[in-house]
Amino acid sequence: MAIPRRHHLVLALLSVLFTGPVRADWTFGVADFSTSEPLKNAPAIIAAGYDYIEPGLAKAVALPEGDFRAAADGLRAAGIRVRAMNWFVPGTVKLTGPDANPAAARAYAERALALAHGLGAQAIVFGSPGARTVPENFPHDRAWAQLVEFCRICADIISRENYPIRIGIEHLNRGETNIVNSLADAIRLAREVNRPQIGVTIDFYHLVVEKEDVDMVLRAKDLVAHVQLADPDGRKFPRPGADIPGLPRFFENLRAIGYEGPISIEANVSDLGADLAAGLAALRAVAAKCPRR
Repeated sequence: MAIPRRHHLVLALLSVLFTGPVRADWTFGVADFSTSEPLKNAPAIIAAGYDYIEPGLAKAVALPEGDFRAAADGLRAAGIRVRAMNWFVPGTVKLTGPDANPAAARAYAERALALAHGLGAQAIVFGSPGARTVPENFPHDRAWAQLVEFCRICADIISRENYPIRIGIEHLNRGETNIVNSLADAIRLAREVNRPQIGVTIDFYHLVVEKEDVDMVLRAKDLVAHVQLADPDGRKFPRPGADIPGLPRFFENLRAIGYEGPISIEANVSDLGADLAAGLAALRAVAAKCPRR
C-alpha cells in the first residue's frame, strides 16, 4: 500500500500550498455527503462563499492516480483550501472484531494521513461506521480496546511525521453503528487514547438524533478537533429563519469553550446551488448572535 513516487511529489507541492494561516475564528465549509461531493463541486462551494471544502478521505485514497492528480491540480489552480476530511477509513478495513488486522490498518493509515497532509487537511473525522461497527457476538470491551489501539497507531504516525493534523473521533447514532454512539462516548475514548493528536468531532445532527444534551459540548473543551452539523429534520442544509431546536445553544456552547475552528455542513443535497446559499446564510445568522468576546 505504498504511495507511488509521483504521488509524493504531488503531496509535497500541495502541502506547501495549502498549509497557510487560517482565520482565528469559525470558518464554514461543506463536507462530503450525499451529492455534495466537494472534490467535484469545489468551485461551486467556494463561489457560494464557503471558506473550505471537506472531501472524503477514503474516497480520495481510492482514486486512480490520474484522477487524484487532476483533482489536486484543480484545487491548486483555484486556490481552494481543504481544511478537513471525513470518511477516514473505508468499510473494507476492519477495525473491530476477529477480522481486524492492525498491520493492515496501520498501512492504510500511513497512506491516508500522508495524502490528507498533502492536501492541507488539519482535521480528520473518524466516523467510519463500516470499519468500526462491532460484529455480532464479539465482546464490546475488546472492540473498544481495538479502537484505542488504532487511534494510538494513528497518533504515532502523526507524531513521527510531524503532521499538523488532529483526528476527531465522531459519535455516530445507533442507526449507523453500534459503538461510540454519544459525544460522551467519544470523549471517553479520546481520553483513554490520551494522545494530543486524537480528539473528538462534534456533530450536531448525531447529538439530536441520540437525544443527547447539547451542553455535553462543554465537557469536550480541550478535545474538539472539528465540528459538523445538519438540520436534523431530514439531515438537510439549514435554512435562514428555520427553527432548529438546540442549534443556537450549540453555537453558544462552542463559543463558551473557545472553539474557533472549522464548522462543516454534512447534509443531503436537493438543489446544490440553493442549498449552498441557504446553508451559509443560516450559519452566519446563528453565529452573529454569539460573537467573539
